[in-house]
Amino acid sequence: MLHNLFYVNLGLSLALGHVYASSVISLPDIPTVPGGAASQVLDPRLASFSFELAYFPTFAGNLSHPNVLTMELVNRLVERTGVGPGIRPGGITVDSSIFDPNASALELDLSSSGGIFRTTYGPQFFESYATFPETSLVVVDVNLGNSSIDIARTEIQAAVDHLGWDRIYSIELGNEPDQYPGGIRPSNWSSLDYTTQFLNWTSALTASLNLPAHIFQAGAFVDDPTSSAPMTTVSIIQEGVDDTGVVKLFDQHTYQYSTCDPVRNALATLPAMVNHQNIVAYLNLWKPQIAAAHARGKEFVVGEYGSVSCSGKENVTDTFGQALWLADTVLYGASLNISRMYLHQGATLALQSSVQANTLGFSWYDLWYPIPSSRFGSARAAPSFVAYLLIAEAVGASGQSRLQLIDVPQAPALAAYAVWDPAARPTGLARLALVNTAIRNATAGAGAGAGAGAPDAEGAVTVDLRALVSKQRPQARVKRMTAPGADSKDSDAATWAGQAFTNGTAGGEEEIEGLHGGRVTVRGSEAVLVLF
Repeated sequence: MLHNLFYVNLGLSLALGHVYASSVISLPDIPTVPGGAASQVLDPRLASFSFELAYFPTFAGNLSHPNVLTMELVNRLVERTGVGPGIRPGGITVDSSIFDPNASALELDLSSSGGIFRTTYGPQFFESYATFPETSLVVVDVNLGNSSIDIARTEIQAAVDHLGWDRIYSIELGNEPDQYPGGIRPSNWSSLDYTTQFLNWTSALTASLNLPAHIFQAGAFVDDPTSSAPMTTVSIIQEGVDDTGVVKLFDQHTYQYSTCDPVRNALATLPAMVNHQNIVAYLNLWKPQIAAAHARGKEFVVGEYGSVSCSGKENVTDTFGQALWLADTVLYGASLNISRMYLHQGATLALQSSVQANTLGFSWYDLWYPIPSSRFGSARAAPSFVAYLLIAEAVGASGQSRLQLIDVPQAPALAAYAVWDPAARPTGLARLALVNTAIRNATAGAGAGAGAGAPDAEGAVTVDLRALVSKQRPQARVKRMTAPGADSKDSDAATWAGQAFTNGTAGGEEEIEGLHGGRVTVRGSEAVLVLF
């Protein structure tokens, strides 16, 4: 039920405080029911989270001192999807982790440079999981890097004892094993070596711990799946990783850009990141991996992802532009039949790279800053958090939604996602997400870097939606994700339907807009969700 609403005439753009002109475009015909080009049924947990194991208690807190900001932000997602997001405490620190029943919640052994070389956790560590909703299903990531099956066995048993099978969705062995060769494995350690160890370990662990069938998550590779990738979902399936009946799903990681070395750091710019065509081209690399998993009757997930690896990039991933990247990336991933995407949260790790651009501190790409810090100041949501609200409302809570990317050749910077949801509208389009990735910066003036698909100085695009509005439901509603510009870092100014979520709760009155003459206008670096 809607309350405290401002109904805003979109054509006059009163909510934005000024009038702007733009070219009017029409979408191609969209069927009233999803066809063969539509996605699989969307998981309400599509937008999920990965947490660096060593920093999980910082983000989550514990039963006596839960992190209130985290709880509030997660609850905003639950309100929209009906379930808690999936969570995966893991990352690089899992491969030097140990469970000790006599340890405190978390004990970190640090090098002289501040690097974490061992993460020891005890029974109280699992209180951090309890701060999330019971409907937040858990990926249990255990130590493969140390090549000690006893360590992995102990960690799995601890998770079963403290979480229970009603919370555990899958078990994952290690983090990004395609990065092991030349480090914690011999330089010639191969895809076949991974598959052999996976099969040996999963067989032994299943027998000794009496694990359920089909419980393991295979892969977790991070290299882009090009022809030079050392390990992929395709390669391990060909090697027989799924021949023993233990695999539940397949998983790879995605980081479109990186600050791990100077060459890649130079490519990680705001205009490159906030670019629909770049996002599509990048995620299309995973199509063969997704198809291979589905051919085995298994889900494919992105078990850890971010825009820029090695903890993001200042003035790029800590901006509202990250929200636009997130909305387009996750919705396009869903259109490719990626079941869930786990956004990584954590901090810069000295052991990631000796030539990385970042110094120690919370990651520049974090969706929220869980405690006060010298880098970010007060604990608060980042400007990008509102993207997860848009995604959550686009997916909905029915468990029946499907979506499809609609090609808009007249506006290449505009991503249009049609969503069918029979629970919301039995026949016809239920929702339409429009993400305009034309760059509109707050600091450089209107229209800076607007680029292709930006027909006016603001990069604005007006879309004629009259064909999608039914006589039975003539009053379509519009929710807007906006900020002063893609480069804006002000969390208070990044809003969803007129509200900021800086402190975890909605600030201000909700603004629900209407169509103007059956049309909706989306400025550059802005997104809307139209509800029919």
